Amino acid sequence: MKSNPDTSLHILIVEDNRTQAEYLRHLLEKRGHQVTVSQNGFEALERIEEKRPDIILTDVMMPDMDGYTLCKTVKQHEKFHDIPVILVTHLYSPVDVIKGLEAGADNFIIKPYDPEYIFSRITGIMQAKNHPGTQEPVQPLDVVFSSEVHTIASSRMQILNILLSTYETAVKNNSELQVAHERLHYTNAQLQKLIEDLEQTNESLHLKNLERGRLETALAAAHEKIEILSEALKQIYQIRVQPADEILSVQASLPDVGEGISTASSHLHAGMIALKNIRQYIRTGTMPRTWLGIRNSINNTIDRVRRQSIRYENLIPEDIEIYADPCFEHVLSDLIVALQDGDEKPTEMRFSFHVKENGYVIICENNDQGIAETDKEKIFTFHHGLLSHPSLCLIREMLALSGMDIAETGIQGHRTRFEIGCPESSVRFGSDIQDL
Repeated sequence: MKSNPDTSLHILIVEDNRTQAEYLRHLLEKRGHQVTVSQNGFEALERIEEKRPDIILTDVMMPDMDGYTLCKTVKQHEKFHDIPVILVTHLYSPVDVIKGLEAGADNFIIKPYDPEYIFSRITGIMQAKNHPGTQEPVQPLDVVFSSEVHTIASSRMQILNILLSTYETAVKNNSELQVAHERLHYTNAQLQKLIEDLEQTNESLHLKNLERGRLETALAAAHEKIEILSEALKQIYQIRVQPADEILSVQASLPDVGEGISTASSHLHAGMIALKNIRQYIRTGTMPRTWLGIRNSINNTIDRVRRQSIRYENLIPEDIEIYADPCFEHVLSDLIVALQDGDEKPTEMRFSFHVKENGYVIICENNDQGIAETDKEKIFTFHHGLLSHPSLCLIREMLALSGMDIAETGIQGHRTRFEIGCPESSVRFGSDIQDL
């Protein structure tokens, strides 16, 4: 009875590996075939007796009875010799092909396989079964291979199918090998390029390290020069400028002093303050930042520069700290001097801390006549500040090195008010802070 290869088939799978057996079952059942699974050759023979399959797919390496023996037993059976048998094997050597021919196998499925390969083999076998040539009488043929005689009991069609299958597998493997070789060649080329890029990167890194070493040496030399320059300014200030200022101050306090001496004394005093700020600015950034208690820093500064006629009010909580350059206390000192040295002497000075939308603000203010709107920015410039507010000289630049800023926000005729803006990352505290 002829079978249509496109119709549903009853397929017997003989496989001792449960995972592979279930994988094959899944593939074949998805195509609409009925599948029976046996774990060895003896069990397979029982299943064949119970229900004749249309085709058998058997593994070769199995316990008890291997695939070759099962195939030979089926092909020699009076009732089942015409059932097509496909051997599922790795096909390591030509001996495997000869053993398959000896057993009367109809074809091979080579591991590892893909689903379409399995389906094409089954379709090909079923088509060959319906071909008239498959009914020809089989004449045993003795073949000598590797000094051994093998008796081939397969028909010419079976031999041709197996040889074509073997050739197809060889061509497929050769094609895959060629693709793998090309990929390997491409990968090697890419790897070589990566090696060359790595060598260039290493060379570039070496040059950068050399440059970094030169920069670090230059930076160390520059730092040493800054220290020498700072010390020189200090010596000039202490040995030459400060004594001259003291002499002029005494002369300026005497009755009937000339206007020129008073003016000279004023200019010299302003120059002294500017020199101190320049020296401090030179040193800014040479020391690491640290956490400073704002309230204590202000109190310490007030103790050094306070005027007895002024009332000082520090409203900043004790647990608020700012991450800043050590020059921060010098900046506070300059601000306090600027607040208490106005033309209209203040009677009160207040310090407070507030939260703003984009950070925090330290406010230093007094109750004097304030600063004209047109001068609010000028007082922080070097030239104008040196003439009108020498204590403010370079403090904006010093604060900028700690990520802070300063502005004068007072009202002319009512008060002078300095706001030091601090980023969120530079402040830490534990108490509640009053919103501005």
